[in-house]
Amino acid sequence: MSISRFKRLAAVAPLFLAMHAHAGSLQVSPIRVDLSAEQPAAVMKLHNRGDQPITAQVRVFGWSQTLDEDHLDEAQRIVASPPIITIPAGGDQTVRILRTSRDAPQGEETYRLLVDEIPQAETARTSGVRMQLRYSVPVFAGAPASATPKVDFSLQRVAGADGKNVPGRLMLRASNGDTAHAQLSQVRIEWADGHSTELAPGLLGYALAHATRQWPVGDAASVSGNAGNATVHAIVNGTPVTAQVSLDSKLVVSSK
Repeated sequence: MSISRFKRLAAVAPLFLAMHAHAGSLQVSPIRVDLSAEQPAAVMKLHNRGDQPITAQVRVFGWSQTLDEDHLDEAQRIVASPPIITIPAGGDQTVRILRTSRDAPQGEETYRLLVDEIPQAETARTSGVRMQLRYSVPVFAGAPASATPKVDFSLQRVAGADGKNVPGRLMLRASNGDTAHAQLSQVRIEWADGHSTELAPGLLGYALAHATRQWPVGDAASVSGNAGNATVHAIVNGTPVTAQVSLDSKLVVSSK
């Protein structure tokens, strides 16, 4: 199961909220959950700011990564209770997240907690729209102390699987060889001629422990003359980081 389709739902959610004020009224707090052997449980609050009851489904998945995607699989050591919950208009309900294993985490465990607002049948019947709002909350168990992980950045040109997309998309790669996740935000690339390309003004994404992730850098043609050497500026787990990078001259063929 890929999280990419969940992101596509999130992209259309603001339009749906504007069209249907009674839907999309669900709020979730906190937006990150941390568990440990000493603190194996946490509580999440679901708030309904609307004037109609909301029914939500809560599920937890194991979270892993490949170069271009986040992947969700069955979680073995963590549960959320209750899995189905109804929140009254203007009210709150709580969900308990529990790590069921009594053993201390052997390294950082990473999960995603998905909270889905289930469309009401009457809403779908009268509006002709069935839309599902989804929250995806990162959950970490056994995260190390708040040291900033070392992330190696690089620039890479990637062709399509048929090899015809030449010179290829320019990608920024973040390789995390550490034992803890890296949260990347406010990422921009400063080129040799002084101009900058912003990848994300806020959160760009995560590079989990011992994983490499990559993101496209704008239009490859527009930056082709400046991609030899550059400086990456980013916030990694709340700490400003600056890294000198150079373009790998080898064209990589994507597996997608």
